[in-house]
Amino acid sequence: MKPPNYGRQSAVSNLITRKVLLAATLVVAAGGGVISGQNVPTVTKGNIELGVFGGESYGLDRFRPMVGGNLAIGLSRLIYPFVEGSYLPGVARTVEEASNTANNVAIRYKTDLTDFHGGIHFRLVRGETRVIPYLVGGTGVIHASAFNGNASFPSQYPGQPPTFLPFPVHSKTSWEVNFGGGLRFFITERFGIRIEMKAFKPTSAPVVTGAVGPGTGTTALVYRFAIAPYFQVR
Repeated sequence: MKPPNYGRQSAVSNLITRKVLLAATLVVAAGGGVISGQNVPTVTKGNIELGVFGGESYGLDRFRPMVGGNLAIGLSRLIYPFVEGSYLPGVARTVEEASNTANNVAIRYKTDLTDFHGGIHFRLVRGETRVIPYLVGGTGVIHASAFNGNASFPSQYPGQPPTFLPFPVHSKTSWEVNFGGGLRFFITERFGIRIEMKAFKPTSAPVVTGAVGPGTGTTALVYRFAIAPYFQVR
């Protein structure tokens, strides 16, 4: 039995592009009237930013809601270290189960991911402006929750029902790296909206034991799209 195909990367890229463009259009439209009558913000060493964010995460099948928050401090006009945490529920993953047949069996499951990491925003600032693009990279830990369910195996004999076996996936905490980019839109001197696209790469996968195992989960990329109101308190 060959592992099923869970979609193409091009489809993911198209979804991400549409969401980023839509978010940017809404932010600019909402903030345009305020921006036109205000001075440009102070972007310099010592800036402190507090933010919360909501958005969507993408595992294998579709986008799902997620939430989080962050704290960032400007070491310079360009370098912006940060720490943040996020919760990504119901992310679809797979387990490759060691089968007695010629081909392994791929089983899909869902897990809740909790992430805490630190990193750097590299702000691409040129002149005085309210719209600041940035690149982001970081590392931290990501926790995949345990999952208990049943796996269905089709019968090798025509007309026979499938076989259901226990399917326990153990929780797993592992190091991860992440990277991406985004835009900051200052609406006032102290308040703005940030949109961001980031990808997470776990360094190790959950394991499966019991009747379905032994097997391992996937370390495939998890994508996160977020819209984040923020407050520059200094």
